[in-house]
Parts: sequence; structure tokens; C-alpha cells
Amino acid sequence: MGSDQRLTLLRVVEKTCTISTFILTTEGKKIQGAPHLLCLCGSLCNMKSVFIKDMAYRKARIALTVVSVACLVLLILLMGGMMDALKMQARDYVESVDRQAEAGVVWLSSERSGSTFAGFSLLNSEYLEVFTRVKGVDRETPLSPLIFAQARPIINGKERKAVVVGYKLGKLGGPSERDITDPASPFYPITGRLFQSSQYESWRPEDIPPPEVIVDEWTGLEIGQTIELSGKPLRVVGKTKGRLFVFDTPLLFMDIRTAQNTILDNIIYINTMLVKAGKDYSESQLANDIKELSNSTGSVRVDVHTGSQIVKIILANFVDEPMKGVRALRILLWLATGLIVAMITYVTTMEKSREIGVLKAIGASDRYVVSLILKQVITMAVSGAALGIILAIVSARFFPIMVLMSVWESVFVAVITIAVCSYGGYLAAKRATAVDPMIAFRGR
Repeated sequence: MGSDQRLTLLRVVEKTCTISTFILTTEGKKIQGAPHLLCLCGSLCNMKSVFIKDMAYRKARIALTVVSVACLVLLILLMGGMMDALKMQARDYVESVDRQAEAGVVWLSSERSGSTFAGFSLLNSEYLEVFTRVKGVDRETPLSPLIFAQARPIINGKERKAVVVGYKLGKLGGPSERDITDPASPFYPITGRLFQSSQYESWRPEDIPPPEVIVDEWTGLEIGQTIELSGKPLRVVGKTKGRLFVFDTPLLFMDIRTAQNTILDNIIYINTMLVKAGKDYSESQLANDIKELSNSTGSVRVDVHTGSQIVKIILANFVDEPMKGVRALRILLWLATGLIVAMITYVTTMEKSREIGVLKAIGASDRYVVSLILKQVITMAVSGAALGIILAIVSARFFPIMVLMSVWESVFVAVITIAVCSYGGYLAAKRATAVDPMIAFRGR
């Protein structure tokens, strides 16, 4: 080997083992000559030292990669958290009514409306009394009239979105006295008091109770304040906590007659009727029996849904359809994460072509080179995923809409991110193994 080639090899090997900043010494003396240096490469150029020193040498690029991965993980988790929160909000009210009934509940709406949550429904509650004759109907609380309608009340001088829930105290559909004191009740907690109820069971135009409402704390209202609904003021007498429909829409609980008077111009109609199943009678059986009676009478035709069917309808109309684009965007973000890591790894690897050539020249296998590069990629991916999860947890507290963070979702996102990044790094590492060992002896 000529002197120029020996000098070139000595410099490249020294850079490989020390990342251009560490001078290889033995007992405080510099090693003179390539043969001695090559003998020490097996002990000093181990994976751990090369791996750590190479990352320290390129710390700015490593930090940029970690931050990029963290930002993408942050966005993926926030999107997933928003979808999880929407699903929870879609289920919350319907499942609370089921728990309140302590039995199955069947939801009636106008025929071919697809339910109150999917289309337009108007029902005359007096015509629905015929369904009390169905065998599986609970005899104590057979029918519970309900108005569930989106509205635009004026809150603190601004028009806001909300859902009006009009129901009859003592029946299904909203908070009861139990919810003020019992933590196990479905609408707990309630601060303040319940609204004053109308006097009569049946509709009478003069039977209008004081205009009172129970709002959710999300509205920012305090007890004693007023809101304006359809030009009519309603006084806040109670507050719920976390009673939201999809997209953080607060529920406004009021007497059924108050709801009819404000949003329906004081007419007899409702848009939903809740039918409670009796003991030892399933809601699916009750739904079938009501549907058969509805078809046989001909005069009162209704759509009949169980609670689980209502949840599916809400999810399909308010969550799944709007969130299709978000799901596609999450996949693109994962691909972007892998592409970013792969590109940075590839560029960094190609910058180390001479070092890789030396490693192969002194006997390093392709497997060794690949594992060395993959170790760096996995470290960056794990660090970025961990940082992204921490940022997501912090950001969720200050996000303008509800974000529901899940441990399993975080673990799943972290695993997928690491897998995608590792695959991108593996492709770059395989490209690096194609480096000709003789490149180490070139002067450029």
C-alpha cells in the first residue's frame, strides 16, 4: 500500500471511529501506522461508540428529525382524540337515557324520517297513546314525550349552537331529582335546581310553566343569568357538567311545554317518543311489536329504533361521514413521517459513504451496517413519538374543542410511527450497503 493510500485510509478510519473529533490514542500516545489502527478497530469501533458519537456529531440534524416526528405524532394524536371525543359525545345522551330507564328504550319518530337524529320528525303525542297497549311496554312509565332539536340561542349577547332537550319531569329524557344528589345517577352532577314542570300530562295551550332552563357549564353561564331562545328569555336555574352533543354542542334541558312554546310556537307536536320496555322484555322485541302494530293500524305509522340503532345513526351522520377526510389525512401524515425520516436518513447515510466503505473494508458485514443505521433511526423515532405524545397530552387541555386522549391510541400511534420510520430507515440502510469499499481510498 502506498503512502498516499495509507494516509487516506488512516484519516477515513479515524473519522469513522471518532466522528472527526476524537483522536484515537493508546496509553496517551497516538498510534502511528494503519496496521495498528486496523487492529484496534475491532475493539473501539463497536456499535455503541460509533452510534453515539455519530449522533452527537450530527446533533442538529438528529434534533430536527425528532422534532419533525414529534409534530406529526402530535397532529395524528389530536385528530384521533377529536374523533374519540365525537364518538363519546354521540353515545353519551342516548346511553344516559338507557341508564335512566334501567331497561331497554325504544325511540319513535315520524315514518321515513330515519329518526330525529337523521331527518325531520313531527309527532302528535296524543295519537301515540295507542302504543301503550303493546305487551312489552312498561306500565309505570310507558311513554315519555321528547323534543330533541338543534337551536341557536343567544348566550351572553352572541348566537351560539345548542341542542334543546324538552322532556317531562318524572319521565325519561333528562335530569331528575336523583341526579342532584346521587353520583350513580345518569345525569349527575346537577348544581342548582330543576326547572318548574308543567301541570298537566296532556298538552294544553295555557299550561306554560315559568321559562327556566338547565344549561351545561360549557356555555359559561351562571345560575340566575338568562339566555334568549326564539326571541324568548329563559332563566338559568341549574347546570350540568359535560353534557354535550357532537362537536361540543351543549344540551339545554327544559320542560317539554317550554320547548314547544319556544321552538315550535306552542303547538302540540313533539319529534320523538321514548317507549320504555318492561322487565324481562328486550328493546328489540318491543321494537318489533311496535312496528307490527304501527303497520297494522295504518293511521299511526312511525319509525322504530332501539338505543343501539340510534347511536349508529348518530355516528354515521355526525361522526363517520364528516371524519372521512380526517382519517385519510392521518394516513398521509404517517406516510409523511416515514418519508421525512427516510429522506433524512438517506442523505445522512450518503454523507457517510467513505466511513461505511472503511467499515466494509475492514470486515464489517452488511447486516452490521444496516443495524447501525437502524439503531439511529429507531432512536429518533422513539424519541419523536415520546415527545409527540407529551405535546399531545399538554395540547389537549388547551385545544378549542374536546380531545379525548387514550392510552391505547397513544401506544398504537407510537408503534405505527416507529414501524413506518424504521421501514424508511431500512430502505436507506439497504442503499448504504451497496457502497463500494474501495470508495474509502479515493481522495474525494
